[in-house]
Amino acid sequence: MKCGVPAGGHGSAEPPATVFGKMSSSGIKDVLESNHGLLVESLSQHANSVIEKAKTILNVEEQELVDSRGTNEDKISTLLKRLATKDNDTCKNFIEMLIITMPCNSFPMCLENSLMASGEDTTHDLYHLEQTETSPDFTQHSEVKSGAKGIGGNPRKVTLRKGRKRSPGRVESLHRAVVKKRKAGEHKKVTALKSRSTTKSTQTVLTPDPEEMDQTLHQSGDEYLNLPAISDSAEDYRAFMIQTISQKYVASASKEEKMKQVTVAQTLRSLSMNKLKERIDASRDDVLSSPGVEENEDILANLAEFLNKNRITTCKINILLGKAGTGKTKLVHKICYEWTKGAVSQFQYVFLFEFRQLNLINKNIDLRTMLFDLFLKPERNAHAVFRYIVGNPQQVLIIFDGFDEFAWKSSVCTSAVSSDPNALLSVGQLFSSLFNGTMLPGCTVLITSRPKDILCLPLDGVGYVGEVSGFNQYKIEEYASHFFESTEHRCKAISHLEKNRNILNMCYIPVLCWVVFLSLEHLLSQSHLEPKLPHTMTQYYIKMLTVFLSKGAKVTEAPGHDENLLLNKYRDEIHGLCNLAVKGLRESKYLFYLKDLLSEKVSKFASSFGFLSTFEVKTIDHNQEIGYAFVHLTLQEFLAALHHLIDSQTTHQMLKSRLFLKSKWAWKIDVKHEFTDAVHVFLSGLASKRCKQFLSVLANKNETWVQEKQKAILLNLRKLATTNLTGPKIIELCHCVYETQDHELARDIATQLRYKFELRNFRLTPVDMTALTFIIDSGTSSASVDIGGCALDLECVSVLGTCKNLEILVFKCRKYGDKFAQTLSEVIPQISGLKKLILTSCNIGVKGASLLSSALQFCQQLEEIKRSAWHHCAHPCLLLFNSSLHDNELEEAGIEAIVNVLPEMRNLRKVELGYNNSSIEGVLHIANVLRTCSNVLDIQVSDGGFMATIRFLTDSTPIPMDRPPKSVSPVEPEGSQETVLSNLSLVKCELTEKHVHTLCTILQHGPQLASLDLSRNELKDNSLRKLVEFLPEFRISKLINLSNNDFSANCILCLVTVLKENPNVLEIEVSLKCPQTVLIKFTEHREGTDCRDERIVQLMDFRLSSTGDSRSKPTRLRKLSLTSCCFQPKHLEELICTLENCSDLSELDLSDNSLGDRGFSKLVELLPKLHVGRLINVSNNFITMTSVFCLTKCMNKIRNLTEVAISLGKRGKGFIKFHGDHRFQKERKDGKQDLCLPKKISLEECEIDGETMRQLCLILKTCSALTELDLLNNALSNEAIAELLHHLPDLQDLETLNITDNSIPSDTVLLLAESLNFCENAQEVEVRSSGRASINFAKKGGRLEGSRKKAGGPCSRILSLRECHLHKTSMEQLFKILERCKNLAEVDLSCNFLEDEGLRSLRDFLPKLHFLKLLDVSNNRISPTGVLYLVESLNTCKNVVEVEVSLALNGKSFIKFATRCEKKVCSVKECNLKGKDLLKFFSVVGQCTHLTELKLTSNAMGDEDMRNLVEVVGNLRHLEELDLQKNGISLTAVENLFVALKYSPRTLTVRFEEQWIHGADAVNLVMKCVQTQLNTAEVRIKKNQALIKLMADGWETSDSTRIFNEVTYPSLGIISLQHCGMEALHLVHLSSIIKRCPHLMELHLCQNNFGNEGAEILAEVLQVVRGLRNLSLESTNMSNTGMMTLMAGLCKCHSLEELDLSHNELGEESVSELGKILPCLEQLKIINLKSNSIGCKGAAELANGLKYSTVMGEINLSDNCMENVGAMKLADVLPIMKSLKILNLTQNNITAIGGQRLAEALRQCPSVEEVDLSRNKIGDQTAMELAKALPKMLHLKILNLHCCGLGTGGGLSLAQGLVLCPTLQEISLAENNIGNEGVSELALALRSLKSLKKLSLQLNRVDNSMAKELATGLVCCLALEEVILSWNNISDEGAAWLAEVLPRMRCLKNLDLEGNKITSAGAEKLAARLWQCSSIEVIRLWKNNILKERARSLWERDSRLHIFPVYSSAL
Repeated sequence: MKCGVPAGGHGSAEPPATVFGKMSSSGIKDVLESNHGLLVESLSQHANSVIEKAKTILNVEEQELVDSRGTNEDKISTLLKRLATKDNDTCKNFIEMLIITMPCNSFPMCLENSLMASGEDTTHDLYHLEQTETSPDFTQHSEVKSGAKGIGGNPRKVTLRKGRKRSPGRVESLHRAVVKKRKAGEHKKVTALKSRSTTKSTQTVLTPDPEEMDQTLHQSGDEYLNLPAISDSAEDYRAFMIQTISQKYVASASKEEKMKQVTVAQTLRSLSMNKLKERIDASRDDVLSSPGVEENEDILANLAEFLNKNRITTCKINILLGKAGTGKTKLVHKICYEWTKGAVSQFQYVFLFEFRQLNLINKNIDLRTMLFDLFLKPERNAHAVFRYIVGNPQQVLIIFDGFDEFAWKSSVCTSAVSSDPNALLSVGQLFSSLFNGTMLPGCTVLITSRPKDILCLPLDGVGYVGEVSGFNQYKIEEYASHFFESTEHRCKAISHLEKNRNILNMCYIPVLCWVVFLSLEHLLSQSHLEPKLPHTMTQYYIKMLTVFLSKGAKVTEAPGHDENLLLNKYRDEIHGLCNLAVKGLRESKYLFYLKDLLSEKVSKFASSFGFLSTFEVKTIDHNQEIGYAFVHLTLQEFLAALHHLIDSQTTHQMLKSRLFLKSKWAWKIDVKHEFTDAVHVFLSGLASKRCKQFLSVLANKNETWVQEKQKAILLNLRKLATTNLTGPKIIELCHCVYETQDHELARDIATQLRYKFELRNFRLTPVDMTALTFIIDSGTSSASVDIGGCALDLECVSVLGTCKNLEILVFKCRKYGDKFAQTLSEVIPQISGLKKLILTSCNIGVKGASLLSSALQFCQQLEEIKRSAWHHCAHPCLLLFNSSLHDNELEEAGIEAIVNVLPEMRNLRKVELGYNNSSIEGVLHIANVLRTCSNVLDIQVSDGGFMATIRFLTDSTPIPMDRPPKSVSPVEPEGSQETVLSNLSLVKCELTEKHVHTLCTILQHGPQLASLDLSRNELKDNSLRKLVEFLPEFRISKLINLSNNDFSANCILCLVTVLKENPNVLEIEVSLKCPQTVLIKFTEHREGTDCRDERIVQLMDFRLSSTGDSRSKPTRLRKLSLTSCCFQPKHLEELICTLENCSDLSELDLSDNSLGDRGFSKLVELLPKLHVGRLINVSNNFITMTSVFCLTKCMNKIRNLTEVAISLGKRGKGFIKFHGDHRFQKERKDGKQDLCLPKKISLEECEIDGETMRQLCLILKTCSALTELDLLNNALSNEAIAELLHHLPDLQDLETLNITDNSIPSDTVLLLAESLNFCENAQEVEVRSSGRASINFAKKGGRLEGSRKKAGGPCSRILSLRECHLHKTSMEQLFKILERCKNLAEVDLSCNFLEDEGLRSLRDFLPKLHFLKLLDVSNNRISPTGVLYLVESLNTCKNVVEVEVSLALNGKSFIKFATRCEKKVCSVKECNLKGKDLLKFFSVVGQCTHLTELKLTSNAMGDEDMRNLVEVVGNLRHLEELDLQKNGISLTAVENLFVALKYSPRTLTVRFEEQWIHGADAVNLVMKCVQTQLNTAEVRIKKNQALIKLMADGWETSDSTRIFNEVTYPSLGIISLQHCGMEALHLVHLSSIIKRCPHLMELHLCQNNFGNEGAEILAEVLQVVRGLRNLSLESTNMSNTGMMTLMAGLCKCHSLEELDLSHNELGEESVSELGKILPCLEQLKIINLKSNSIGCKGAAELANGLKYSTVMGEINLSDNCMENVGAMKLADVLPIMKSLKILNLTQNNITAIGGQRLAEALRQCPSVEEVDLSRNKIGDQTAMELAKALPKMLHLKILNLHCCGLGTGGGLSLAQGLVLCPTLQEISLAENNIGNEGVSELALALRSLKSLKKLSLQLNRVDNSMAKELATGLVCCLALEEVILSWNNISDEGAAWLAEVLPRMRCLKNLDLEGNKITSAGAEKLAARLWQCSSIEVIRLWKNNILKERARSLWERDSRLHIFPVYSSAL
C-alpha cells in the first residue's frame, strides 16, 4: 500500500510520521556527542552485535583499533568516536539500523526519541508546525520541540530521563496530528528500511504486517516515544478487551444459573509472608478439612478489599491460595469482570491465562504470542499495542490461574529467565521471567494455586498472599436460600447439615456444597414422608450418582427400584467412567482431552449427565480444543474407589495396596500431585453394609461376592490399627472407620489403639474431632486424647464436648490463649466421663484462668484412674483427679483465682501451675494452700514458681509407692492406722531470712508434713538457727532438706543438738562441699513397716531384753554425717560430748575432713564414749600408718568392733565397723568379757615395708578373733611377705589372708607356696602373677555361736599357681616344696612357661607325690615331645589314672591320680603327632595294660597311621572306649578296624567324626558295621559323628551260631541316624537292615528329608519291628498325606513308649487318625507333636485319643495353633492322666479362656513336674488360677510363663503361689510386665525356693529398687545356677546390689545382664566381687553403656566378664 503526499505539501519533504523512512542527518552528531556516556552504557550490553554491524562503515585499521580495546565499554566508546568522523548520512543510516535491528529496550526510550528527533530537517519542522498550528497547545508544543537548541542556535545538552511521561496536552496535540496524516493518506512504505536490516533473527521476530508497519513505524522522535498512534491503538484494544470479557462472563453466569450453580460472594483472607508457611501447612488440601479461620491471625477481606488499588499495587507478585473447589477460577474471572466495570482502574490491560492451556504448548514462543494468541488478539495494530505494553508494564495485570495444574511447576526455580520480550522461550521460562520480574519489569502478576503446590515457587519476591476460604456456615445458608425454591426443603437441609458435621464440612467447598444440595433437593422432593438422608461423604456421592442419572434421564421420581433400573441401564457407561477415573489417578491426570477418553459413548454420557465439566482451550494455532474434568477431584477419586469394588479383576491384594493411610506431614521434596488422597476413605465408605445392594447392581454380582471384597477392606483397616501409627494416620484411620458407620469395627479399632490417641503437630478440624469422637464413643472403655502442637478451631473443642467416653484430655500448644480457655470452660462441665485435664503451654492468661476456675467448680466428676493404680495396686478402684495449667501466663492474679477455688474441689488430685510468671509472694501464696485446704498431699514449687505442683488427698488416694502396705510390726501397736502425710517443696525460690517468719507461720498452723524441702534458696546461718529453734513446733515426720543455702561450718554443730534432743530425728546428713547437702531425716515415716523386712533392716538393731530372755527387741539406729565440714581435732571433743548420751547412733560419718593423725588418735581415745552401732567413716582425713597402729592396738578394747578398713592412697578410705548384736559377748567368771566376735582388717595402699610389717604382725598377735586380713595394693616386698609368713602361725584365728598387689615375682610366688609347709592350718593357697594371692586356713570351731567342729580326717589342701610366669628353672624348688607338703590334693600350674623340659622333670618327680589327686599343666607352651612326657606318666607312676593333653589354644592338659589304678584313661586332642612321635605314642599306649579309654581327637592320622593303631588296639584287652573323632580316616579304615575287632571278647564303644559320614556313606557305615560285627548293639549317627557299641556276648558263641546270625541281627537294639542327609532312596537300603533286627527297641531318623516316599517305606518297616519302643521322626518333611500312610504301620507298634513327630506337616486329618490309634498304643508315655498344624479340631480329636493313655508322662503340643477350643478339650482329659509329668503348650494362641481351663485341670495333676505355657496371651486371670493350682502340684520343677501377657495382678498372685512350691527348679517370667509389686512379691517368694536353679526375668522393667529386693531373695536360693535379668532398667546401683550378694551364691554359673543401663562403674563393682566367685562361668553385660576401652580392661582382668561379643568369642 502506497502513501500519497498530501496536497499543499512542501515539495519532496516527507511527513514527520516517516521516522524510519528517511531520516535527516542534521544534528545527529550533536546528540551522539552530548549523550556519549549513556550510549556507551546502553550499547555495551550488545557490544559484539554492534561491532559486527559497524564493520560496514569502518576500515580495517579502525576495526583493529576497536578490537584492541579491553572492555566492551572501551570498544563502544572508540566506535562512537570513529563514527563521529564519518559523514552525517553514514551516522544517520547506522543509527537507524541499530534502532530497528537491536532487541527491544536496548535504547532507553527517551534516548531513542532524541536520536530520532535529531534527524528531523527544516521541512519536517515546518510541516509539523503547519499540522499543529491550530492546536491550543501550539505554543507549549513549540517550546518543547525547540528545547534541544540554545540561544543563537547553539546546541545544548539535553537531559534524558528514562520513562518520562507525556503531558496530556502534548498527547492530544500529537493525536490530532496523526489523525490529519491518516486522512491525507501520506504514509509511506517501509520496505526499503527492512532491506537494510542485517540480523535475520530480529527480522523473524519483528516481521509485522505491512499495514501495522504503515500505521506505527512511520513515526519519528518524540512521537515514537509518546506514540499518538500507539496510544490510540492501545485504547482501541482496551475497549475490545472490555467488551470480550464482559460477554464471556455474562454467558458463563447464564450457564451456571441453568445448572443451579448459584454465585455467592466469596470471602478472602489476606496472609502476611511470615504466616505463609504456617498457613500452607495448615491448609490440608482434602475434602475432610474445614476453612480453619483462626482468630487474631488473618485479616478477612471481601472481593472489593482484595481489588483495592492501594493494596494491590504495593507488590508486583501476588498469590491467591485456595483448595480445590473453593472458586479460585471463578474469582479471577470475577476480577476480570470487575475490571471491565471500572475496578482496579490503574490497569490498562488484564490478561488471564490458565495453566491447563499453557500445558498444551510444546514449542518456544515469545511474550507477544502468549498475550495475543493465547488470550485476545487486537483487531488491528497488534505491534503498536505490544510496544505500548512493553513501554508501560506498570499498567498491565497478568493472571495465571491454576498453578497446581502447571506441568513444569517443579522447574520454576531453576528455569532460565530473560529480559527480552521478543525472545523465543518455553512456557516455563516465560512464566519464570515474568515471576522474577526480569521481563516486563513493573507489571503485576497474580497467581492462583492450591496451597500445597505454592512451595515450588521462590517466595522471597512475593509481596502479597491471599486465600479463598470457601464457604462458612453463614455462606452455606445464604447459598441454600438461593438454591432451594422450597422454604421447607431449605430448612430441612440446613437442619441436616447442622446435625452432621462431616457433610457440613463438605459444604465449605462451594462445588461440593452444590453436589450436596443437589442430592438433598432430590431426596427431599421424592415423597412427602421423612426421607433417610445420607450421613457420610460416600453415601452422598452414591446419591449424587443416582441424582445425576435421574436428572440426565429426565426421571422425575426415583424410588429405590427405579434407581436400580437406572444403574442397570447405564452400568457400562459407569464402568467406563470409573475406568477413566482410575486411569487418571494412575497417571496423575485430572484434565482429559479427546485423546484421553476411553470412548465417545463414555464422554457423551459423562458430559450430558454432568459428571464431567467441559472447557475450551485456545491453542497456539488459534484452534479451540475441548477439555474435560470431573466436577471435583473427589468425584474422580470416588469413582476410582468404586471401580476397585465393582471390577472383577481387582484382587484383595490390590485393594490392600490402595488402602493406605496418608500423613499430613509432608516435605518440600515430596512428590506432589493434584489429588486429595481420599480414595482410601471412599473405599472404606463403600465397605459399609448399606452399600452392598448398590455395589451388587453395578458389579452385576451377587451380594456374597460384594461382601467378600468388603470384608477384605474391613480386615485391612483392622490390620492398620495394629501398626505403629502417627497422629495424622490415626485421624485418617478414624475417617475411614467413620465412613463405614460400623460401630463394631470402630470398637475393634479403638481397642487396638488402646484407647490412646496422641496427636502431634498438624492441623485438626471439627471433622477430625467428629470422626475421633465416633471411634471413642463406639468403644466400651474410656479414652485418652493428647493434643500437642496442633492448630485447631475452637469448634474442635466443642465437638470434643459431645464425647461420652473421654477420660483424659491433654492440650499442649502456645497458639490457643484465653478464647480457647473460654470455649473449654463451657465444654468441660459437659464431658461427664472426663477424669484428667492437662493444659500445658496453652498461653492462658488471667482472663482465661478466671473463666476456667469458674468452670472447675462444676466439674466434680473430674477424676483420674492411674494405670499404676489400676494394674499395680491392690486397690483397683482408686480414682484420682489431675489438672495441669503448666506453662501458661496466669501471673499472680490468675494463680490466685485458681488457688481460691481449690477448697471447693473435693475430688481434686493434682494441679500444676508452673511457668506462670509468679513472684516469691506468689510462691508463698501457693504454700499457704496447706492452711486453706485440709486435703493437700503435696506442694512442689521450684525455680521461683516456674515449676509449681499441688497434689491433693482424696478419699480413695492410694498409699504412695515409697510406703509399703500395712503390716504388723513388733514395735507398733496393732490397730494403728496408716496416715498419708503432706509434702512441701520450695526449691530454688530465692527465699531469704525475711521470708522465714512467714514460712514458719504456715508450718506451725498447717497439717503434719512428711517432708519439707527448702534447698537451693538463700537462707544462710541465721535462718538455719531460726529454723532449728522452731523445729520442735513443726509437725514433720520424714525429711527436711536445707541443702545449698550457703551455710557455714560455724552453724553446723547446732544441728547435732537436734539429733540429741529430738528423739524422732533418724539421720542428719551435712556436707559443705559444693553443692552443699543438709538433710534432717525423721523416723515416723517408717511406721507401719515390718521390721523383718530386709529392705529396712539396716535401720534397726536387735538387743537382748534387760531380763536376759531370748526375745529380740528392735531399736531404731540413727546416723550422723558431717562430711567436708573442715573439722579439726578441736571440734571432736565438742562433737563427742554432744553425742555422749546418744546410745542409738548407728553411723557416724566424718569423712573428708582434716583430722590428721592427732585428730584420729583423739577419736580413738574417745571411742569408748561413743555408742556407735555399725560404722564410723573417717575416709580422707590425712592419716598415716601411725593412726593404723593406734586403731589396731585398741581392737580388743573397743566393744563390738568387727572391721577396720584403711586406705592411705588417693581414695583415702577409712572405715571402722561395729556389730550391733550383743550375742557374741560372754561373761567370764572373773567379770571380764570374752570377745569372740570375728574381726577383719583391710589395709590398702599403705606402703608396708619389712619393719612396718613386723610391727603390724606383733600388734595383730594380740588381736583375738582376727579371721580375715586383706593387704591390698601395698607394694609388698619379699622381705615384707617373708615377715608376714613368719608370723602366720601365731595368728591362730585367721581364716583368710588376701594379698593384692600390682605384680608378684616368681620367687615371691614360691615363698607364698611355702606357707603350706610351715603353717599347718593353711588349706588353700592361690597365687596369680597379676597381683592377687590368697591363703585360706582351716576354720576353728567354738569361736562363733552355733558353729560345730566336724569330725573326720585331715582336709585336702590345694595349691594354685596359675599364670605365675613359672619357668623350668623354678621347678626344682617347687618340687621340694611339694615333696614336704602333707595332704596335698590339687596343684594348678596352668598358664605358665614350663615347656617340655619342665614337664620331663615333672614326670620324673610324680612318683614322690603320694596324696595328689589332680595336677593341671594346661597352656605351658609344650610340643609333641612334652605330650609324650605326660602320656608316659601312665606307665612311670602307678597312681596316675588319667592323662589328658591338648595343644589347642584353650585346651586342657592335666593328670589325675588315685590310690587304686584298675582303669586308666588316655586322651590326646589336637596334638598333631606325626611320624616317630606317633609311633612312640603307640608304643607307650601299648605298654599300658590297664588302659580302658583311648581318645585320639583331631590328630589327622590318616589310614596309614590307622593301621598301626589297629594293631595296638587289638592288644589292649581292657579297652572299653575308643574315640577317633576328626582324624581323617576313611570308610575302608573303619571297616578294617571292625574286622580286626571281630573276635575280640569284650564290650567296646567306638566313636568317629568325619566329614564323609553323610547321606549314602552314613548308611554304608551302618551296613559295614552291622555286617562285620554281628553283635553290634547300638549304631548312632548324628551329623558327621558316629557311635557304635559292640557287645561281648556274641564273641563267645560258636561258629555255627555266627553263621546262623548272618540272617538277623539279634543284638542290635538302637539305630539312630539324625541330621545326616538321608533321603528316601537311602532309607530303602537301611530298611533291609532294620527288618532283620527282631529286638530293635529304638529308631531315630530325625532331621532327614524322607518325604512321603519315606513314609511308605517306614510304614512297611514298622509292621515288622513290632517291639519298637521309641520312634523319632522329627523334621522328616512328611506332609499330611505321608503321615496318614505312616499311621498304618504305627498302629502295629503296640510296645511303643515314645513317639516324636515334631516339625512336620501333621494336619487335622492325620492327627485325627493318630487320635484313633492312640488306644492301641497302651504303653505310650511320651508324645511330641511340636510345630505341626494340628489346629483346634485336630487337638480336639487328639484329646479324645489321649483319654485312653493313662500312662502318658509327657505331652509336647507347642506351636500348633490349637487355640482355646483345643486347650479346653485337652484340659478335659488332663485329670485322667495321673502319670503326666511334662506338659508343653508353647505358642498355641491360647488366651485367658483356655488358660483358665488348663489351670483348673492342673489342680488335679499332682505328678506334673514341668508346665510350659509360654508365648500364649493367657493374662492375669490364668495366672491367678494357676497360683491356686500350684500348691496341689507337689512335684513341680519347671514353670515357664515366658511372654504370657502377665501384669501386676498376675505377678502378685503367682508369686504368692510359688511360696508353696519348694520343689521348683526353674521359673521363667520373661517378657511380661509384672511390675515392681510383682517383682517385690517374687523376691519374697524366692526365700522359700531352696531348690531353684534358674530364674528368668528378662524384659520385665526391673529397676534398681527391685534389683535390691531381688538380690536379698536370690541369696536364699542356695542351688541357683542361672539368673537372667537382661533387657531391664538396671543401672549401676542395681549392679552394685547384685555384686554384693554374688560371693554368697555358691552355685551360680551364669548371670545375664545384657541390655541394661550399667556403665563402667557398675561393671567395676561386679568385677571386684567376681574373683570371690569360683563357680561363676560368665556374667553377660552385652549392650550396656560401658566404654570400649574399659570393657577390654575388665575382660583382660577376668575373662568371665562378657561385655562385648568379640571378647566372649575370644574365649
